[in-house]
Amino acid sequence: MHLRLTEEQEALRDAVSGFLEKAADAEAIRQAEPLGWDPKVWDGLTAIGVPTLGVAEELGGSGATLRDLAVVAEACGARLAPAPAVETMVAARLLARFAAAGIESATATLATLAEGGLPVTIAIRPAVDGIAPLTPGAAVAAAVVALDGDDLVLVTLDEPLPSPTNLGSAPLADVDLTRPGRTVLTSGDEARAAHAQAVDEWRALTARWLVGLGREAQAIGIQYAIDRKQFDVAVGSFQAVQHRFADLATDLDGADLLSNKAVWALDVDDAVASTFPTMAFWFAGDAAQRAAAWSLHVHGGYGFMEEYDIQLHFRRAKATRLVMGDPRRELQRLATSLWEDEGSGPIPGSPFRPTHGTGSTESRASSVGDDGGGYDFTLGADVETFRAEVRSFLAEHVTEEVIETAHHTGTIHDWGLHRTMAEAGWISAGWPAEFGGQGRSPLEMNALTEEMYLSGAPVDGLGVASLVAHTLLIDGTEWQKQTIIPEILSGQAMCCLGYSEPDAGSDVASVVTKATRDGDQWTINGQKMFTTLAHEAHYVFLLTRTNTEVAKHKGLTMFVVPMDTPGISFTPVHTMGGERTNITYYDEVKVDDRYRVGEVDGGWKVMMTALVFERNSAWYGELVRLLDHGLTWARDTNAPDGGLMIDDPLVRERLARIAIGNEVSNLLGWRAAWMAANHTLPGVEGTMAKLFTTEHYQFAGNELIDALGADGLRRHGDPTADADLAHGWIEAIYRHCQVTTIYGGTSEVLRGIIAERGLQLPRHR
Repeated sequence: MHLRLTEEQEALRDAVSGFLEKAADAEAIRQAEPLGWDPKVWDGLTAIGVPTLGVAEELGGSGATLRDLAVVAEACGARLAPAPAVETMVAARLLARFAAAGIESATATLATLAEGGLPVTIAIRPAVDGIAPLTPGAAVAAAVVALDGDDLVLVTLDEPLPSPTNLGSAPLADVDLTRPGRTVLTSGDEARAAHAQAVDEWRALTARWLVGLGREAQAIGIQYAIDRKQFDVAVGSFQAVQHRFADLATDLDGADLLSNKAVWALDVDDAVASTFPTMAFWFAGDAAQRAAAWSLHVHGGYGFMEEYDIQLHFRRAKATRLVMGDPRRELQRLATSLWEDEGSGPIPGSPFRPTHGTGSTESRASSVGDDGGGYDFTLGADVETFRAEVRSFLAEHVTEEVIETAHHTGTIHDWGLHRTMAEAGWISAGWPAEFGGQGRSPLEMNALTEEMYLSGAPVDGLGVASLVAHTLLIDGTEWQKQTIIPEILSGQAMCCLGYSEPDAGSDVASVVTKATRDGDQWTINGQKMFTTLAHEAHYVFLLTRTNTEVAKHKGLTMFVVPMDTPGISFTPVHTMGGERTNITYYDEVKVDDRYRVGEVDGGWKVMMTALVFERNSAWYGELVRLLDHGLTWARDTNAPDGGLMIDDPLVRERLARIAIGNEVSNLLGWRAAWMAANHTLPGVEGTMAKLFTTEHYQFAGNELIDALGADGLRRHGDPTADADLAHGWIEAIYRHCQVTTIYGGTSEVLRGIIAERGLQLPRHR
C-alpha cells in the first residue's frame, strides 16, 4: 500500500499548478467566459505535454499512467482551468489504441494534437439519433470520439460549433455525428467496450478534477471565515461554521482517496475496476458541490457577487456533475455493476468486501507494489495471507450461538472466544516478541480488526483491553508493563473504561471522582457512568480529580485499578441498542500508587494517548455486515408490484449509496493504518475515520430500516420474523448504531478537533 505521489508526479503537479497560477488566475477565468476557453492556457498545457501525456512515446506522447494524468486533472480542477484537459487526455488515450492498430485517422489526429493543435474530446454519453448531446469540450475541439449506435466514430470538426450559454460556462456543444469527416474506428461489442472504458477513465479523472475544485473552494471559504468578523469575532470561530467545514473536509479526504483508488484500479486493471470510477465520480461530485455551496454560504451575500471567486466554483461543481446526467442514475448504474447476479451473494472482491483485490494481489505484488507509480492500494501478500488466516479462524469459532448469546445478554464479550483468540496469538499479534506478540504490522492489525467486526464476533472487550495495554506501554511504569500488560495480552485480564460521569460526558475533563493521596496510597471516591464490561473486567482504567486548584484538565490523574478492590460496586444499565453497560461506584477505595498511570495531575496526557487507540475504523466491519443483511433481505423479499426488492430502483439506489459510504469509510481507516505503518505521526486522520464511519453507519441503518417499511418494526428475536433474520438484524443494528457517534468522543467533539487542529480555524468561543 502506498498513499503518496512519486517525486516525478510531484514535479508534474508543480509544473502544471505553477503554470495555471499565472495563466489562469480568477481574472483570466472570468475573461474566458461564457465559453470557458482560453487559447493561451491551452497552448501552455500543450507546451507541458498535457494533451498526449498518456499516449505511448512511439505515438508522440509521454507514456504516462492514469495516475500521472490524475495529478494533472486535480491541478486543473483547483484552478478551474479554461481548457478541456481531462476530455482531451481521455480521448487521446482512446485514439492511441486505434493508432497502434494502424488506423490512419487516429494516427493523424494524435499527430496534430501533439504538434499543438486544438483539443480532441470524447462524447461521454451515447449519441441520440446521430447527435452527441452537450459534449464537453466540443465547442473548441478539432475532433470528437463518440459512440453512435454500434459504431465508435471519430468526427473531425472544421469549424467551431455553437455552444449554449450554460451553468458552468463550459465549451459544451451538440455534435452531429453524420457530418463529413466521420471515420468508424470499430463496431459492435468492441466499440461499446472501448467507449465504456474511456468513459470510466473520464469518470475517474473528472473525480480528481472535482477533488481539486472542492478543496480549493473549501480553502476559499475557510480563509474568508478566518478574515471575516461578525459580532467582534471571526466567523470561523462559530461552532456551526466549524462543524460544517469539518464534515466537508472529511468528505473531501474520502473523495480524494476514493478517486485515487478509481484511477489506480483502472491503471492496473484491477478485477473490480469497473465499480470504482462510478463510485468516485458520484461521491467526489457530491462532496465538491457541497463544499462549494457551503463556502458560498459562508460568504453571505458577497458570495453571490460575480466579483467573488467562490461563485465560479459553485457553478462549475454542479455543472460538471450534470454533464453525465442525473447523478442518481449513476447510483443505479453502480447497483447494476455490483449486484447484477442477484442470486450469488456478495461478489468476491467487490468494494463492500474488504479484499482489496484478493486473488490477483500476489501476481501483481512485484509489478504494482514497487512500480513507482504513486498511489497503490494493494495491501500485499503478507496482509492478505494474515487476513485469510483470521477469516478462517473466525469462521470456525464465531458461531451463530456465540453471536446470539452476546446479543441476548447485551454483553458484547465471550470469554471462550476471547481466550481462544489469546491462545491463537490474535490478541497480542501486533505486539513485539518480548511481550509474546507476533510483531504484526499496523496494516495486518487493521485487517484483523475488520475481520473481527465483519464476522459479528463479540469483541468489545478485546478493543478496550488493547487500548489500555497500548496506553500502559507508552505511559505506564515498568511494573505495569511487566505485570498488567502480560495479563491482558494472554487473555487472563479484561479491562473497562472509567471516564464518563453523570455531569462529565464529552467534557471529560470535568470529572469530579476524587483521588486523595496519603503516602504511597490513594483513596478514591466517586461515581462513573457507562462503564461497559465492568461486570466482566479485572481492571478499570480510571480518570480521577487530584487537584482542584488548577485548570480542570491539568488536575487529572489516571489509574488502572483492580475491580476486586474493596469499595467498588456497580449496577447494570440496559440500553436501547440491547447492550448492557454499568454505573460504577467508588466508596473509600484504597489503591496503591503503583496503579497510577503517568504523572500526578498528568492524566490528560494519558487520556490523549488512549484516544489515539480508541478512534479507529473498527465499525467498518459492522457496516459491511449491515449491507450484507440489506442485500439478503432485498434478494429474498418480494416487491409489492412483483419481482424482488433488489429490482426496485429505490432499494438499489439506497444500497449503492451505502456501498459508496462503506468504501470511503474503509479507505479513511486504511489511511490511518498506512500512516502508522510508515511511522508517520497522524494529525486528524484517525478522527476523520471515526467521524465518517459512525455517521455513515447511522445513515445506512436509517436507509435500510426505511427500505423495510412496516417490516422494519419487527425486532430481532421476534418469533414471527424467524423466517427472515435480516429483518430483525437490521432493526437491531438501527438501534445499536445510534451510540457509535457517542463512543470515543461525540461527533461534535471530533468535528471541533478537525476544524481547529486540522483546518486551523479560530478556536471556538
